[in-house]
Amino acid sequence: MIDPRAHLATLAAHYGALVRRHGDAPAAAQWSSVETQERRMAVLAEIGDLTRAKVLDFGCGTGHLLALLRERLGFCGEYVGWDLCEEALAVARAKFPGVRFERHDVLAEGIAERFDFALLSGVFNNRLPDGWGVLTGILRALWPACDRGLAFNALSTYVDYFDRNLAYVDPERVFRFCKEELSPAVVLRHDYALRDGDAPFELTVYVRRVPQPCRARREPP
Repeated sequence: MIDPRAHLATLAAHYGALVRRHGDAPAAAQWSSVETQERRMAVLAEIGDLTRAKVLDFGCGTGHLLALLRERLGFCGEYVGWDLCEEALAVARAKFPGVRFERHDVLAEGIAERFDFALLSGVFNNRLPDGWGVLTGILRALWPACDRGLAFNALSTYVDYFDRNLAYVDPERVFRFCKEELSPAVVLRHDYALRDGDAPFELTVYVRRVPQPCRARREPP
């Protein structure tokens, strides 16, 4: 089995090059426009009331999610941004003085604090030799630190074509993993389009913490 951590340095270098090329622009995070970038983030933010919550922006990039939360939701809680790309973190710190933007590798270092919610936008979009291992490894590491829930998005296998540089996930497989290993309270959203007239080719998953334990899927008799 490939160690998921082996891929993270490559991803950090990839996004570092994008930030140097594009600066604080959607293209630095591989988004085609501000509108589609913010549409994804707005869907993530629907997991719950974030107004006064402690929110971890995992894979924060240059911190655009914080701007959206403040402008659209009146966010006044505690925000923490984690990323592996030092170039992106430098831009974020310059934009938001006094806000915590940190380089943190959860697979290698673990997590020593707790959050109400963790939000992950675009974290799983790059094709890797063991993309499923990276996805599940990160979610397993994050979940114990989330007191109320986490939300993440990904490209779905329900698409018209595949870009060989991007990663696509089977919605049913993702749902089952979250339902069986993280929480019994899981919402799979596959109903939103990024632009008017587009087909819904992305998915967002909300995993909420409840007192009931997970249960494995069972086949009817």
